[in-house]
Amino acid sequence: MNKKNTSIIGIIILGIIIFFVLRSISSKENVDDFKNDVAQNSTGQMCFLYEQALPEDSLNEVQDAFNREYIEITTTDDGKVSGIHNILPFEKDSNRATFIGVTDGTFVNVIATAQAEGQTWQEQRLYKIGDDRLLVGYQPVYVPQYKNDAGIYMYEDINKIAFETDEFFLLQVDCAGVEKNTVL
Repeated sequence: MNKKNTSIIGIIILGIIIFFVLRSISSKENVDDFKNDVAQNSTGQMCFLYEQALPEDSLNEVQDAFNREYIEITTTDDGKVSGIHNILPFEKDSNRATFIGVTDGTFVNVIATAQAEGQTWQEQRLYKIGDDRLLVGYQPVYVPQYKNDAGIYMYEDINKIAFETDEFFLLQVDCAGVEKNTVL
């Protein structure tokens, strides 16, 4: 390669880097604006809790041990949502996430920033609200996820997401009545 071609390639690479940096800054500002909009225009908060007591024979000198999952959703009049989703198993590492997204009143579609075992990632999560309970959407093996351009794991087809109906759900609870030290 001659010096002219090397310079052109260098300029192209620099342009690509600048494009992605500006794009990430822009998307971060949009996310921050979205969070601020939800906070300022908050119209409703719902909290959901799942608690499963561990069998006494599996405990060593500990009483009242629970596996817990807690979801708190704040919604605006225009269907924007923000919140937290904490999965708190008694004997394992927790998975804590904050999220932003949208709802139509029944389905909640969010991008969660999750942390577990020293790792942080972003992923799409889906919830279904009805009859004072929240169902967490899950991905059957045959519904793959992909990582989009922003590095977020997304479902390829959200129409194929399943929701447990009889075995696992979170019950709606009074947000003020939740012991925050057990779910946060």
